[in-house]
Amino acid sequence: MHVAEIATSPRRRAPVPGGPTAALLTTEEISDQVAVLHVELAAGTTMAEHEHGASQVVLIPVAGAVEVHHEGRVWTLTAGTAAAHIGVGERVSLANPGAEPASLMVVVSPPEFADRLASWPQA
Repeated sequence: MHVAEIATSPRRRAPVPGGPTAALLTTEEISDQVAVLHVELAAGTTMAEHEHGASQVVLIPVAGAVEVHHEGRVWTLTAGTAAAHIGVGERVSLANPGAEPASLMVVVSPPEFADRLASWPQA
């Protein structure tokens, strides 16, 4: 069993202005099947459209509201009300329309997409 504490896990910032921060909660040593991240978006920020390579992604909101933009549609995810699955090859963008930070638990399988975080600068 592996337990990761969000507060003490190293955070990295997406290499875009105002980009979200992410903490990798699992590593390849823990699982070669799945990665788990904690992602935070500051109030009023967005993350440009992107894809996740060969990984499928599940977004689970923890706090605040996160808008997921996909193919001209927008879904608002809030804690306890919704989760989103993003398939291989699908492109999405994220936005936090609120006045407070928003956070998500992100599950990635296979975990290769999470490897990109290693190139992000420390937050």
